Amino acid sequence: MTSNTHQSDGEIILAIELSNPNATPDAHAGALFMCSSRTEKQTQLIGSMPIPSGLRSSDAIMVLVDTLCTKHQIAPAQIARILVSVGPGGYTALRIAATTAKVLAHTLGCSLVAVPSALVAAQEISASNLPALIGLASKNQQTHGSLVHADGRVESLGVIDADGISSLGIKAIVADTYLPQSIIDRAASLDIRVVPIVLDARRCVDAAAGIEAIDPIELAPIYAREPDAITQWRARTPKSDA
Repeated sequence: MTSNTHQSDGEIILAIELSNPNATPDAHAGALFMCSSRTEKQTQLIGSMPIPSGLRSSDAIMVLVDTLCTKHQIAPAQIARILVSVGPGGYTALRIAATTAKVLAHTLGCSLVAVPSALVAAQEISASNLPALIGLASKNQQTHGSLVHADGRVESLGVIDADGISSLGIKAIVADTYLPQSIIDRAASLDIRVVPIVLDARRCVDAAAGIEAIDPIELAPIYAREPDAITQWRARTPKSDA
């Protein structure tokens, strides 16, 4: 190891959170951590940063990773694990994040952990707002809901609408500005708070606790629904006769 690389007896972790790039404007999309090889509890943040301004999403992640490594004197070969937030979220953003994580993990020979974005968001929910519903990838008066129980467990509910929140017994809905107005109105009628979501790479380590690494080829984003392009293509394609 050369003198201009980060000196560490622990494991270097790269975290990527690009699942919903417009959800938290000041969030950091990339972060580097150092942790003991013995336990996640000794994890320390080395550095983090948001997506560089003025770049396309397809270019931004690699620029971000390179900038972080250069700034903190981390050689790419030192990265032992990659954590990537895999959705639900925006189709393009998830595809870019997943592809980048796959390529990096394969190239560097490091382990790869797929972290559901709802688990990342759950790290920022205060106890006073639990139980809560995390709403992601909202569209057409629906949102992909994940129920965060009072004990911190996260349960995926799938795509739900305003009627779906009535019987959940939640105190808050955690979501971005795309949360449908119909759900906002129903929440108000039930005295449920609507709280801004926080999706930040700096919370990926906590969110990834207990999740096993996977082969990079197995990494797949979690999509809330079928992409519009596929839905439209399916609608235009005549069904073949049985």
